[in-house]
Amino acid sequence: MNVGTSGIGTDLTEAEPDRLQPATGRATAHRASGRTFARAWLLSFAIAAVLAIPGNGVGADAGSGTGAGTAPSALQPHRAIYRLSLAKTAPRGDVAAADGSMFYRFAQGCDGWTVENRTVLHLTFQSGGEAETVWTFASWESADGLQFRFYTRYEQDGEMVERLAGRATLEGPGAAGTVTFSEPADRVIALPLGTLFPAEHIRAVTRAAERGEKSLETVVFDGASLDNPYLIHAVIKPLPQAQREQLAAKTNLPVMPAWLTHMAFFPYHQREPGPEFEIAAHYRADGIADRIIQYFSDFTLSVQLGEFEALARPDC
Repeated sequence: MNVGTSGIGTDLTEAEPDRLQPATGRATAHRASGRTFARAWLLSFAIAAVLAIPGNGVGADAGSGTGAGTAPSALQPHRAIYRLSLAKTAPRGDVAAADGSMFYRFAQGCDGWTVENRTVLHLTFQSGGEAETVWTFASWESADGLQFRFYTRYEQDGEMVERLAGRATLEGPGAAGTVTFSEPADRVIALPLGTLFPAEHIRAVTRAAERGEKSLETVVFDGASLDNPYLIHAVIKPLPQAQREQLAAKTNLPVMPAWLTHMAFFPYHQREPGPEFEIAAHYRADGIADRIIQYFSDFTLSVQLGEFEALARPDC
């Protein structure tokens, strides 16, 4: 599936899909932006988490051609606050301004990984009026990649629009599985063969990168919406030393391996010709990203690191 990413560079502006379309309406912009931010966050940090886990074969010189001044790094549990802003709009687009914040907490337990995310996004429209989205997401994924629990709450202008909760189980590596929702109650969906949860998906991406492959397509369930599962087309490219140094300077952290990741999301059961949305990010091997870009059909949002706090690792 061609999503136009085969020739991307390592700068986020180079990675940007240059195909913004005329606006599809404020309801679409409002709902889409609020529902998908946790995916950007979950995936960028899951990528870094897996790349940093000992035994994945990613060291100081992974994909960079030079390992000088770097060393293998463990994932850093942490909390972070990011600033949201409007990066670009389509011709005749209705979104005039965007601002907000995203709180993120990533914690490592002895049995798996937990993620907490709360995003507040305020949109102002060219045609007049404003809208606010509040999106809350929490998840846990087992260390073996076979169990996944999730909770999602989506609010528009102070009113609860959607709430999802449940657990997903795979029968084994590469096997099919089942999702059982507690909200909405009694909803059960089947997961096709080869479905992965977010962190395990990134393991697959990493293995493909180590084999020299430039892209990978997989089916992923992330619990963030009822549109799941998604067919995700992923492209990963290592950042050169100069950009890794720039990223380190922005975060006031040591220089280490860093990557550009670009992912396009296609609802698995709809099989639309184009992706529902796309994500690009610069991220480090310790799990820190300085910027995430989220692409929608008629506007683009930027997420910039504001505050950072390291958290303690578990004593397992």
